[in-house]
Amino acid sequence: MFDYISELGVPDETVSFFLAIFIGTFTISLLIGLALYLLESIGVYKMAKSAEIKNPWLSFVPVGRNWVFGTLAEKYKKKNGVKSARFGIILTVLSVIELVCSAVMLVFMIIVTKNILDMAYGAVENSTEVTPEQLAALIPIIIFYFVLIAVSMAYLIVTYIAMWRIYASFDKANATLYIVLSVLFSISSPIILFIIRNRKPEFDPHNNVPYFSGTFQG
Repeated sequence: MFDYISELGVPDETVSFFLAIFIGTFTISLLIGLALYLLESIGVYKMAKSAEIKNPWLSFVPVGRNWVFGTLAEKYKKKNGVKSARFGIILTVLSVIELVCSAVMLVFMIIVTKNILDMAYGAVENSTEVTPEQLAALIPIIIFYFVLIAVSMAYLIVTYIAMWRIYASFDKANATLYIVLSVLFSISSPIILFIIRNRKPEFDPHNNVPYFSGTFQG
């Protein structure tokens, strides 16, 4: 690939400079992401233990954490005492679909990028134009891109609903503030979960009477 760039007249020094910036930025982002991941995992782990959820150690496993996170949100009881949605299963399934779509899309992007570079190099060498038929290879990427967006949006919405329930269970007074910060600044949610991890949960803040088969019984 770098041979193609050199053939197009781009100096090697320029290529090396931008490559160094890319590697440096990627490394810093990776370290920050890892730190935030650990903060959130520790927070969810401590909360899961206080809520007596089975296998809280799954909080440190990428897909497993979604199950623990969702199961934790399921414990929150609404005003009418209606049983919570199965957040654990929903988040786990959505995360798996998102992961598979991302992997497939990455493979397509690598293959298509190489083909496009080959076509571009051939067009420069032979003074020809790239035809629409040659660009048809982009269609699978576009399809997976929109599928990935749809799944990611669904995952994000369910995550924020579950997150508010967890915030309300561990710090109801500030739950609204926490969820607003989490939506506006996604970097804040791992920090918030870590901060409130040791607080005593209150999963029934509305003091619902026992709920059975759609009726209240006292």
